[in-house]
Amino acid sequence: MQVVHNGFGHQKPISVFIVLLMSSIDAGAESVCPAYVSLPTGSIFNLARLIADAGSPELALQKIRTALAQVTAAGGCPKAEEPNACQQTLAVARKAMVALQDCTSTAPPEETAERNGQTPSK
Repeated sequence: MQVVHNGFGHQKPISVFIVLLMSSIDAGAESVCPAYVSLPTGSIFNLARLIADAGSPELALQKIRTALAQVTAAGGCPKAEEPNACQQTLAVARKAMVALQDCTSTAPPEETAERNGQTPSK
């Protein structure tokens, strides 16, 4: 994956986001979240590192949502120097966001009660 150069002011969020993507892989975050997500094209997002850097899966989710919102607000990828690389970055980031949403969501009260051997009140 190629890095998008910061030639235009609207590309700064993209560059920041790519730095998040390219973080080193030596993180040892203990979480129920997956360590990585990947696309069939080979793009990989290191969730473990993002979670470790943010401090928790919830904060990592907030961070990734903010980064994606900034890129969207800046117009997305059409004006990026490498639009295809930008699109791949956003696609794997969206998949990472979904994974974070899945692993940070709390179970509905009915499901929690069933796991504890209780019958939910209606």
